[in-house]
Amino acid sequence: MEPGAPLTGSFEAIESIDGVAVVRISGHERSTKAVVDRVSGALGRAADAGVGRCIVDITGLSGFPAPTLSERHAMARDWAAAVRGRMIIAVVCSPDLIDPERFGVIAGMNFGLHSNVFANFDDAVGWLRDA
Repeated sequence: MEPGAPLTGSFEAIESIDGVAVVRISGHERSTKAVVDRVSGALGRAADAGVGRCIVDITGLSGFPAPTLSERHAMARDWAAAVRGRMIIAVVCSPDLIDPERFGVIAGMNFGLHSNVFANFDDAVGWLRDA
């Protein structure tokens, strides 16, 4: 993606920081599946628009439980299918949603997804710059 290039689609909010797309999804969801679906849609639209590196910030989402292991596996599969190897992603979320073993990240690798998860936005930016 060219720095400052606009994306089309219905993102909650999108910006570019040093050539890294930042998608911020906010609101209230009752299920992890609803969150996964919203992120999948945003990732697919961003990948279709030519974004190569993307931060998905869901710290503005509330109301849903931490994903189970099976939900993390399904999430990794869905997000890998959405980007089809075209994008590196970093997810920023509240620390209580992050599995200490990074199960979703490891599952994602098995599906061809290059990703990581962070509780701190600046850490996500730094990781994507180096990825």
